[in-house]
Amino acid sequence: MYASGCIDSMNVDAHKLDRTGTAILRHLLICFAFTLPISISIAQPLAYLAIPLGICIFIWRRDRSIFANPFFWPVLSFILLMLLAAWMGPSPAYSIPRSRRLLLSVLIFIIPAAFDLRANRLHESILMPLLAFVAGATCLGLWDLIRIPLQVRQGIALYDTGNMRDPQLYLVSFSFVLALWLYRPIRSNRWLLIGASAINLLGVVLHFKRGVWISLAVSILVLAGLTRRYRLLGYLMFGLAFSMVFPQVRDRVNLLHEEFNLRTGGRMVLWTEVAPELIRQFPVGAGFRSLEHADFAQVTPHYVQPGLNHLHNNLLQVTVDAGWLGGAVWLYWMLLTWLMLARSGIRYRQGPPIHAVIALGGVAAFTGLMVNGLIEYNFGNSVIFMVLMLLMGVTAALHQHTVCNGLDLPSS
Repeated sequence: MYASGCIDSMNVDAHKLDRTGTAILRHLLICFAFTLPISISIAQPLAYLAIPLGICIFIWRRDRSIFANPFFWPVLSFILLMLLAAWMGPSPAYSIPRSRRLLLSVLIFIIPAAFDLRANRLHESILMPLLAFVAGATCLGLWDLIRIPLQVRQGIALYDTGNMRDPQLYLVSFSFVLALWLYRPIRSNRWLLIGASAINLLGVVLHFKRGVWISLAVSILVLAGLTRRYRLLGYLMFGLAFSMVFPQVRDRVNLLHEEFNLRTGGRMVLWTEVAPELIRQFPVGAGFRSLEHADFAQVTPHYVQPGLNHLHNNLLQVTVDAGWLGGAVWLYWMLLTWLMLARSGIRYRQGPPIHAVIALGGVAAFTGLMVNGLIEYNFGNSVIFMVLMLLMGVTAALHQHTVCNGLDLPSS
């Protein structure tokens, strides 16, 4: 009797310890998601704290589900190929330490362990870190609405007040806000949704990054197609037409042709001359961020923008960094993510609402980032990289939920 009581007590204590560790991990990930748009100095340490805690939880539970995660082999293969390329590349001492960012891909595996999609209470749902991210991006947008006009008044050119990273964060945030509009899984405050929509859209516009404008339009098209809410197309067309009223928008659109002019050192030089030559020189890969502007300039007779050390394209840059095989694995990894999200979006478009918001907001956000990745190397940006890991962790959780509940086929 006494021994049995001790065993029961140990089981209870172990269960409490597991619940406590999981709760801490969950709150770390929510804080990480909230601070991700606001400050990388806060978000990245939170991510690095969550990773060892998540690994300890896996070990404590003797949980082998990580090996059943669809991302396990693509992620592991990509990391090994990138490290091999760094070791064999021209600057291993420089490239290998910078490859530590790849450790953040562990977030893909620990996010499903921290959140339970089957829970009835919203705070236990994986929707919470996504809502936290939307809140963080909206706070950043409020700051931009103050910062940009002030900088313009101080004499800074309007086009110089923006950056490439923040409008992509607004794109991701708006994707989930739009999904919330479509499904309203909780009694959302309508005015909060209106405010979040307006702030995130203004954030996209005020940074004047044409690639993000195009990416947002494509993500809305994909969302309209998956949900069969074709009135979204009408709203999109109205928004595009209305935006052309502003001369600053028209100016940015009219300058688009410069990117395809070899004489101006635009993207066409990188894509048609620099990238093919570097891929030929480094078939196994040069290593993560091992090449500099000088390496680009010496392989083309055309002008290359000063200081430029990336190819403005995810697939081309990854292929240069990790080699032909690394580029193929990366492409498979990204296609797998999109297909899993799209399939979940089709499955859940009729509900439950929380699942629909997660899946459809996720596929719209991921589509936008990947389309923008055709003209920007956003996979190499630390913040965008962590956003992608967050989205992939959510994707893995949706997959785990589907498998646990035996939902094999998408609904019609």
